[in-house]
Order: sequence, then structure tokens, then C-alpha cells
Amino acid sequence: MRRCDAGAVEPPTRGEIARAFDGIAEDFSRTRERPWSEVLEFAESLPPRSPVLDLGCGNGRHAGVLSDWGHRIVGLDASGRLLGIARQRAPHASFVRGDLCALPFREGTFAAAIAVASIHHLPSEAERLAALREMARVLRDGGRALVTVWSLEQPRFDHLVKTREARDVWVPWRAGGKEVPRFYHLFADGELRDLVLKSGLRVERYFRSGENYAAVAERHG
Repeated sequence: MRRCDAGAVEPPTRGEIARAFDGIAEDFSRTRERPWSEVLEFAESLPPRSPVLDLGCGNGRHAGVLSDWGHRIVGLDASGRLLGIARQRAPHASFVRGDLCALPFREGTFAAAIAVASIHHLPSEAERLAALREMARVLRDGGRALVTVWSLEQPRFDHLVKTREARDVWVPWRAGGKEVPRFYHLFADGELRDLVLKSGLRVERYFRSGENYAAVAERHG
């Protein structure tokens, strides 16, 4: 796996990405305490006791809040160490170790799904689209989804916009005296909306939120 802070990079495998998060799980979790307001707003719009899938659930910060609100939460992540933290944090939720691109659930299982800051870690457009198609598959008819990704249009990535360099980057995590590179695909404006539409979901709302793009979508048919 070749590290490069910006510009063209050699893509990792999904297994390498999971191992990177295993390596920083405890330090990473300490920086991910508060739930996103976008998730809370989305959850408030759901019927009571909705079955909700949290894709790339990490340390369970959203799963815990949503389960406390009475929703039936299943969290999925590829990092076993983050899932261990999530199980401690959200004891009333269920957690599964798995692959975003091949979900271990039957079609139409969930009334809602969230994928917060997760699909931008997938190393190819084909894998990102596969993950969204899997999300669509496991949603019920009329089921809704919230997806968020890092935007390219952040001040720290201005040089990529100006030079038109590749939008796949390694962003180092520095904590506890170690540095672990994390892979990100940076989304240009409109890219997430187009990918969600390709997955077969209908986009209800697409918007910029801070350094992220977000889409709220619905499954029809």
C-alpha cells in the first residue's frame, strides 16, 4: 500500500482499509463522541420503532442514540475493534462485522439506512456504487436512506481543485505517537447525487453540510 497525501494514489483493498481502522480504533473513537445533527434530523422523520441499518457504524455513536430513541438498530462495520467499542457503547443495538459491498441481509429488511462518512473510504467507483445498490436492495419499498461523504471543496484540498489532480487521497491519522494513513475518495459537487441515482434510489434532498455532501433518498419499487 503506497502512501501519498494528495494526488494520484495506489488504491488499497477493502481489507487494508478495515485493518487501518483496527489500528486506530481507540484513539479514533475518542474523537467521535457526538452524533451528527443530520442523523438526528433524519431519525426524527422516521416512524417509531423503525428497523434502521447503520452502515459503517464505527464506534456506535449513532446506533446508540437511535436505539435510545426506540428504533431497532443494526450496525455494520468492517473493523472488528470498532465494533467491540460499539457493542459497549450501544448495548441495545445489534452489530455485525461485514462488507458494505455485500450486505448479509435479505432484500427489503430495513425501513431506513444511514451511511455516514463511510462510502468515501471505498477505493473505486464500482465499489461505491455496489455499496449503494446493496443499501437500496435491503431497504423496503418506501424505505429511506441518508448518505454523507467528504467533499472535495475543502480549504485543505484547494490544491487538488486548482491542479485538477486525482480526488483519491491518503489522509494521515496522527495520535498516540503513530501515524496511520486513511484512504478517502473526495466527492465533487453533484457526484454523490448522481451515484445515488445510479443505485436506483430516488433523491429527495441533496445538500452541502460543512465539509460534507449529503443525500436523503428513497426506494421505489
